[in-house]
Amino acid sequence: MVRIHADGSSDRSSHGISTLVPALQRGWTDDIYARSLRAGAAVQRGVLAATGAADRGIVKRSDLTGFNWANVPAVLVETGFLTNPGDWQRLHSAAYQQRLAVGLANGVRAFVGQPRSIIAPTTFSR
Repeated sequence: MVRIHADGSSDRSSHGISTLVPALQRGWTDDIYARSLRAGAAVQRGVLAATGAADRGIVKRSDLTGFNWANVPAVLVETGFLTNPGDWQRLHSAAYQQRLAVGLANGVRAFVGQPRSIIAPTTFSR
């Protein structure tokens, strides 16, 4: 399961992309934890390669219902900060949205064992 979000912060300088994954919780996420972590890493790499955005890393979370009740690998990609003027502008650009979509698709393909890129990220202007 891939969830796509945009982040926000009271610190308007916060920018970049992070991918949230379930934290290990016995009885709740132990059946999807390792696969979610691998999926999150693959998706984060794909999105960063396609966008050139700042890497905010993989974040383990134990407080998200969508993770705690999931029966399949689950990730949540924070595609940028709507509170940061630069990220806001990029997130509202059709070209950048396309790059995000390509990065997400490439990351999912890599996770499921089909590493060939859908579209080379270098075909987009930055």
